Amino acid sequence: MNLHIHSILLQAFVSEYAVHGNDAGNGNLLAALAEGGFLIGLEKNSDVVAMASYAPLFVNANDRWWTPDAIVFNSAQLYGTPSYWVQQFFRESSGATLLNATLLTNSSSSIVASAISWEDSENAKSFLRIKVVNLRSNSVNLKVSVDGLGPNSIKLSGSTKTQLTSSNLKDENSFTEPNKVVPSLTLLENAAKDMDVVISPYSFTSFDLLRESVAMKMEGADSFSRSSI
Repeated sequence: MNLHIHSILLQAFVSEYAVHGNDAGNGNLLAALAEGGFLIGLEKNSDVVAMASYAPLFVNANDRWWTPDAIVFNSAQLYGTPSYWVQQFFRESSGATLLNATLLTNSSSSIVASAISWEDSENAKSFLRIKVVNLRSNSVNLKVSVDGLGPNSIKLSGSTKTQLTSSNLKDENSFTEPNKVVPSLTLLENAAKDMDVVISPYSFTSFDLLRESVAMKMEGADSFSRSSI
């Protein structure tokens, strides 16, 4: 008798995720950071998780029956909650290459991070994106090291840092302050595949490192060739 064993790849769809409850308010920074850490976990397991969706997406401020929501509107205005802005950090994740990243810090229990390589087809540029969620009330010094890249693989200029944070975890956006909690983008000095960075308290930070036009070394680990969500 012959025994045949077939490998079945299961693809999961995580639908209608959101952090809600009293601590989440109408959509505050705390809820957004928790969702950011959750999404990074999905990204790192993208060999199984094929898709994910936030819900509810829209809410009319005059007919609110669920909180929080991603986008709030009325007859004349609209704004995105911090949860909406967190999802912007994952726009390039679909089809990207998930990399092995080592994070050296004494606060590993409060740090969630991932690294991907993605292509900007519009500008013909290649980037290494490192995303980090800091759930601590103090800054964290972080040493980042990414496997599979040569010593001069990151350009000296053209890299950026995008950060979502605020002075209070319970801060929310509103019609009167639609940009109270939104990402801020700055140029990144001394970018490299191995670098020391400081992560602000209660923040979601993305480092987009502009890569030189060289092939990335593929050293056999599954995570080098795995597509992220």
